[in-house]
Amino acid sequence: MVLQRYSPAFFFSVIFHILVLAIFIISFEFSSRMPVVENSDKDMKVISAVVMETPNPMPAPIPTPQIQPQIEKSAPPPIVKSAPKPDPVLLQKQQAIALNLLRKKQIIAQKEALAKQLLEDVKKQAQLQKKLKLKLKQSSLEADFAKELKDQAAKNLERQLHQEQVRLAGSKMQGEVNKYKALILQAISERWLVPAGVNKKLYSELLIRLAPGGAVLDVQITKSSGDIALDRSARDAVFKASPLPVPTETREFAQFRQFVLRVKPESVLSG
Repeated sequence: MVLQRYSPAFFFSVIFHILVLAIFIISFEFSSRMPVVENSDKDMKVISAVVMETPNPMPAPIPTPQIQPQIEKSAPPPIVKSAPKPDPVLLQKQQAIALNLLRKKQIIAQKEALAKQLLEDVKKQAQLQKKLKLKLKQSSLEADFAKELKDQAAKNLERQLHQEQVRLAGSKMQGEVNKYKALILQAISERWLVPAGVNKKLYSELLIRLAPGGAVLDVQITKSSGDIALDRSARDAVFKASPLPVPTETREFAQFRQFVLRVKPESVLSG
């Protein structure tokens, strides 16, 4: 609501009426007062006094104007102006712009969704590759371990075969050595003249050096039997039996270039 403003004339009229009313009230009070004479003697009569009117009478009271209450007027309803009709061309342009913005937002949302999906796919692919690498690494480790076990088993088998071959070769060689030692003992026994009255349980150890073909190069007594005559006779028998029977192959003959031989009179006597 819009408050109605009062004009200056209205305010002036109100002030004037208020002044007139004040003057009337004051004049009425002065006219109503009467003089009172007090007599001490109660029997005396009261002399009444009449107040004569003054030549100038009091002005008649001016009626007080009654102020009518101001009725507050309600503000007139606002005038609603009809909206102007939109320009069809401008409206079409605005719709086109709004449609383009909507399409751009949709494209951006699609791109964001696609990027998010691609990122998830990349993460899944990375996890799969990691698992695959771990599996391949584990498989590779298992394959390497199996290969190492296989190689170790092959090496162990090869070593065992080599040891067996060496053992067999050693056994064969030892057999050959033992065979030729027996032949050498037999050749020496045939040439050994054992002194009479010796203890047949005595023995001597001889270090014999041979040349290829069995020729005796040197004979030394490494352990004496305790009987000098027996030791000397055993040494002489070796020289007499030269050349001794030895292997013809160089590798087998290497065992007889220098070897120790134990000789006993017991074997010679029993032979």
